[in-house]
Order: sequence, then C-alpha cells, then structure tokens
Amino acid sequence: MSDPINESKVRVLLRIPAKLKARLTELAEQEHRSLNKQIEFLLDRCICEGKISETDEPERARSARGKRK
Repeated sequence: MSDPINESKVRVLLRIPAKLKARLTELAEQEHRSLNKQIEFLLDRCICEGKISETDEPERARSARGKRK
C-alpha cells in the first residue's frame, strides 16, 4: 500500500447503483471503515492483485477480447 502521509488526494465523482452503495456501506460498517475508505481499500486490493497475477490473465478478459473482433 502507498504511504498516506506523502500521498495527495483527488476527488472523483462516482456514480453507482443504489443497491451497490448499500452493500458497500454495510461492508464498510462491518470492517469499521468509512464508505470512502472501504472503496479505496477495495480498489487498492484489486490493483495489487492484478499486479501479482499479470501473467495469469483471467478467462473473462481473454474471452471478452476475443468477442471484440
């Protein structure tokens, strides 16, 4: 994870379905985080996992790429 002290923050307008927001809010409460911190945590985790498995491209991505032709 990056160093929060030396990190600048930017605002991002995010539009998501109300049901997804409710689910994220519930998860944030369970994890004792704010909704913003929960979204930041999940995004960071997804990015880190993506870096670990760069050579193991998910089947979903391969099949989606094949459909674009």
